[in-house]
Amino acid sequence: MQITKIIGLGDFSSNAYIVSSGEQAVLIDAPCEPEYITEKLQGKKLAAILLTHGHVDHISAAAKIKELTGCKVYISQADAEMLTSSKKCLADRFRQPFYPCEESISICDGDKLTFGDMTFNVITTPGHTQGSVCYMTEDFIFSGDTLFKQSIGRNFGCSAYSTIIDSIAKLYKYNKNYIVLPGHGEETDLYSELEENPFLGELRTKL
Repeated sequence: MQITKIIGLGDFSSNAYIVSSGEQAVLIDAPCEPEYITEKLQGKKLAAILLTHGHVDHISAAAKIKELTGCKVYISQADAEMLTSSKKCLADRFRQPFYPCEESISICDGDKLTFGDMTFNVITTPGHTQGSVCYMTEDFIFSGDTLFKQSIGRNFGCSAYSTIIDSIAKLYKYNKNYIVLPGHGEETDLYSELEENPFLGELRTKL
């Protein structure tokens, strides 16, 4: 399995990741610049876009990439309406262009998504949005805006602060030091965050 990092896209410096094996690929989040992202596929067939949540800085390119490649788009049921609402995805709030993605496949906690010999486990992690999810595969967790290096996702009023902490705690139940590839910023790992992240002090006393 190979991971191509596409770092710092757009006004919000969002990350996307191409995960590939053989000639098949999966894209984690689609922030913007669809043509640039599809060029990074280097001829591989894109099977799916896996969205970590429905904010505009992670979905803006989904519709165009879907059109260009014929791939399917996956998002949690709780965030699905964000794909077709400029208000709900915060495009209006941040004065961002909006390109609705009309068709998507809903995912739930515990789902296993298989593409060729790649399997992604879906972990629901509400807090940043009600439908935020992380995708786990091999040694990696794609955390979206749930967990960052030295930080956690911003609360936009959809939940209590404790919700995202409880969601992050779920990631530690697997008892493995996964490499964390976030929606913004640098990569990290679970154990480093448990020791050093200033927002996880509560977890350090519980885990």
